[in-house]
Amino acid sequence: MEPMGLFLKGYVWYLYGYCLTRSDIRVFRLTRMTELQSLPQTFLRRPYTLQDVEQQFMGMANFKKIRAVLHFNPEVKTRVRDEYGFDQVHAHPDGTVSVTTHYSSMDKAMQNILSYSSSVTVLEPTEVIEELKRHIAEMAGKYGL
Repeated sequence: MEPMGLFLKGYVWYLYGYCLTRSDIRVFRLTRMTELQSLPQTFLRRPYTLQDVEQQFMGMANFKKIRAVLHFNPEVKTRVRDEYGFDQVHAHPDGTVSVTTHYSSMDKAMQNILSYSSSVTVLEPTEVIEELKRHIAEMAGKYGL
């Protein structure tokens, strides 16, 4: 690959550049790179920017597939504000916050929602609530609950 830049997204570092194997711009998660080698060859930087990477990525993914309304306890509001845009976060007088967000898949929704443990309540849609119940029941079963 011809490295072009680094960026931080959701507490994870990524490297973007031109992939010689795929002949296209690619994004690589740094923690998944285990056998990096610096080669003596040089290259001319291709005319791509991080904005080009974002456009390509956004064009491939359907982030609006699953809409969810979430309600968070006060102890996680700083994390919620870090992870969601200010336009998505609604603060309540009791210190809780709510968010209307979108996920590209049910798996991504479950990963994110479960990462908040008991500090989040899914208000809608029913499909997300039912899938969350299924995951929780499966987890409880592993511990004989």
